[in-house]
Amino acid sequence: MSKYDISQLAELNPWWVKKEAILGDKKLRDIANKKYPWDPSLRHFIKLDNDVIYTIRGPRQVGKTTLMKITIKELLITKNVKAENIFFWSLERNNAKEFHEILLTYLQWVAPRNDERKYIFLDEICSIPKWSKELIYFANNGSLENTSVMVTGSHSMDLKYSTELMPGRREGGKEDPIDMILLPMKFSELVHLLWPDLKKKLFDIGLITKADRQKVLLELFEGKISNKLQELLPYKRQLDQLFETYMLTGGIPSVINEYQETKKISTKLFNIYLTAIIGDLRRFKFKEEYFKQIMREVFSTITTPITWNSFTKRTAIGSHNTVKDYIEALEDLFVLNVVYRYTDHDKRIHHFNKKLYVQDPFIFHALHGWAFSKKDYFTNAKANLLNIEVKSNLVENIVHNHITRFVYGLNPRDLFDPKDIICYYQSKRGKEIDFVFLYDEKEYPIEVKFQNQIKGSDFANFGAFRKGVMVTKDELGLHRHYAKIPCSMFLMLV
Repeated sequence: MSKYDISQLAELNPWWVKKEAILGDKKLRDIANKKYPWDPSLRHFIKLDNDVIYTIRGPRQVGKTTLMKITIKELLITKNVKAENIFFWSLERNNAKEFHEILLTYLQWVAPRNDERKYIFLDEICSIPKWSKELIYFANNGSLENTSVMVTGSHSMDLKYSTELMPGRREGGKEDPIDMILLPMKFSELVHLLWPDLKKKLFDIGLITKADRQKVLLELFEGKISNKLQELLPYKRQLDQLFETYMLTGGIPSVINEYQETKKISTKLFNIYLTAIIGDLRRFKFKEEYFKQIMREVFSTITTPITWNSFTKRTAIGSHNTVKDYIEALEDLFVLNVVYRYTDHDKRIHHFNKKLYVQDPFIFHALHGWAFSKKDYFTNAKANLLNIEVKSNLVENIVHNHITRFVYGLNPRDLFDPKDIICYYQSKRGKEIDFVFLYDEKEYPIEVKFQNQIKGSDFANFGAFRKGVMVTKDELGLHRHYAKIPCSMFLMLV
């Protein structure tokens, strides 16, 4: 006999008693109380009008649960869906058997009540080992017919591999991705949040749609500076100021709001995100001390090529395979990205040499302060931005993250892996370009020079490709047929 009954499930579904109870949800109240509430654009790509199982992956504390609650509110209040047809459960404290009982209890309760579409929201499903087997069971016995399902998880590979066990059972649109990633805000999203008046200006300029921005960015590789960029240039000073904010807060809504209100970021907020990362690693039996050693080495070698052997030698960890396992786990938790080497003579990506990047500026500062045992995380973050070398490295991290998003936007798909498409270039003679992304059988080289002056020699390494874009601190224009664009403006195109 199940230890769950419908009254217990009602505790997390108060709208079953009174539909308007959703308005009192803590997550939604937190948004309402924020001066700068973030409405993730991802929710507009979720279509809950057919039998589908959506997965929403992303780091902890970035808003996946909030996205679910916003969606539930819209179904209840805007679309007037019957309250009992919407079920939410957080699985962080449940095991596989309990998960089965919980879902069975709800489905048996709701099935006889009406034959309208049901909506099931399962939060932090990665807490359940082999959770996909349970959904397969219910899908196979017909219990998920006329049902839309959304699941979230903070562990990328667990969610990805589990959904691969459900081929043919997830439906959805033929062209639309059903495995989605909710990441911290891009720079442009922060700009729209803190400077909403810019949207009207971007509309007037013709830079409001994704297609317009993609066209302008890709034209840079043809040596064309769009007039739209010239029209954006007068706003560069304000964009640069917001970029300074972004380099401190990253794209995490709670951090942005606290900083805008107090001009500080509390140790409490730093600890929330650090605890989430360390807790997830512990759940997968990774040691905190090894993690700290690895992050120290990440920051010591960041933006420079490494091998697992060379990286491991500078730690007390005996095996390069162990280091590789930790790095892969940090990739899966959306903390780090790995970039491999590309060579133009054979048009191949080589996995021996690689670079490591941190995904978000706030996480960069949090982990930097923790790894080097800094007394005050916020003071350390400000010091990072006053250190020319650290700041330059941070900018390169941000550019890589945004290129990843841009390339995904060119061809959204469930099986997207940035390592297959974004690499760094190094010739046999050691000439290097920070990034090359591959799209439509073409190469697009990008160099980051966040410095006061750009020299002609800085463009020399583009010669292997006969095209390229230089991301600068201040300069917009052409050097021969190579484009230069200020970083804050480049990021607005992504």
